[in-house]
Amino acid sequence: MSPRPGDADGPPLAVGVAIGAHGVHGALRVLLHDPDSEALQPGRTVVLHRDGETVGRLELEAVAPVPGKPGRRRVSAAGLHDRDAAEALRGCELLVSRDQLPPLDEDEYYLADAIGLPVQRERNGVTQALGEISGLTSNGAQDLYEVRWRGPDGRARTWLLPVLPQTIVEMGPTRVLVELPLGMLPEGLEGEEEPG
Repeated sequence: MSPRPGDADGPPLAVGVAIGAHGVHGALRVLLHDPDSEALQPGRTVVLHRDGETVGRLELEAVAPVPGKPGRRRVSAAGLHDRDAAEALRGCELLVSRDQLPPLDEDEYYLADAIGLPVQRERNGVTQALGEISGLTSNGAQDLYEVRWRGPDGRARTWLLPVLPQTIVEMGPTRVLVELPLGMLPEGLEGEEEPG
C-alpha cells in the first residue's frame, strides 16, 4: 500500500525552488511552495533536485524572509560562497527529509504532497477530471491549490482550489477528491461530466 500523504517514512518533501542568487556572497533566493512553511531552518540539510535527479545537498547556515516578498527566503549554506555558485542552482527543487519535520496527526498531510496529484469530483456516479495540482499559493486568508487543466481549445489554464475541509473530501496518495459549490469551477469545467 502506498504511504498516505505526510507519512514520516515517505519520500523527502519538496518545500521550495531556488529562483536565483541574492547578493554576491552566495546566498540563494528560494520560493517556498507553502508561503508559511518553516521547513527551512539553520542546521537542516536539504537535497537539491533538478529534472528528477539529485544534484547536491546543502547544509543550511542562515534562513531569512525576504521583506515584501511573501513565501520567499534568503538562504545561506555551507559551500556556497559566491553569486555564480548560487545562480547555478536556479531551478533546483529543495527537498527536506520528513524526519526533520514535526510528526503529523492521522488526519493531517503536508500541502506540498498534493502537488502533481489529479483533482477529481464525483457527480451522479460519474468521476470528472478537473486538472492536476501544480502549485500552492495563498490569498492571505487561506491556502489555495493551483490546479492546471486543458480547456476545450487545448490551452493550459489554472483555477484555484481552497484548501478547506468543505472542499477537499478525500486526500489520498493517488488523487484529491473534491466537492465544490456551483460557480467555483471555470466555465469550461463547470458543465463537463466526462469520466476521469
